[in-house]
Amino acid sequence: MALELEFSRRSTAQLHRILTFYDKRNGSDTYSRKLLKELMDALLRVAQMPTASSPSTRADVRFIYVMGYTVVFRYNTKKLTMLSFRSSLQKPLSLYQKA
Repeated sequence: MALELEFSRRSTAQLHRILTFYDKRNGSDTYSRKLLKELMDALLRVAQMPTASSPSTRADVRFIYVMGYTVVFRYNTKKLTMLSFRSSLQKPLSLYQKA
């Protein structure tokens, strides 16, 4: 059974800024649509089996990589909450490094 997906305010704002940047830079939303589709496909897969992702230093927080971005999420028995959506080129946060 898949977990319910939830987005934090922070992750929603980060995703909105990234998608808006690509829309303006490219003059089209083609790349943004592809990025959003890949993100949702990856999150739906993770919602089926959250432990099939990279662990962090916290037991309930894990992460995946999608098209050059790190997606950080927390999960429990009922829902998967996306915490952060950031470029993989940025300095990695120590909390999210592999344990």
